[in-house]
Amino acid sequence: MATDTETLEGYVIDGGCIRKNGREELLEKAREHTRECALMGHCIESGYGVVTEGDRLTMLDPEATPKVVDVVQESDTQEGIRLRVTRERGDGQMETTDVEEL
Repeated sequence: MATDTETLEGYVIDGGCIRKNGREELLEKAREHTRECALMGHCIESGYGVVTEGDRLTMLDPEATPKVVDVVQESDTQEGIRLRVTRERGDGQMETTDVEEL
């Protein structure tokens, strides 16, 4: 059985900030999204999405959250953290298998 895989590259932004910003300005907001905000408790709880340079938003699965937090905590970048996220199809949905900073 073949496994579907997907690799996303883009800016990480938490679910709370995604909801409070208009869709038309989301890429700009993701480029400016701070490391400090991404690590706030309520932001971590809201989960994360990745916004690509092509302005595509992909919400990540809940299992991605600790992986994203680890990478963001280790990052020296203060705003506009770019990630490469690898996902595989499992149980009918895409599951994050790897997260790294670009």
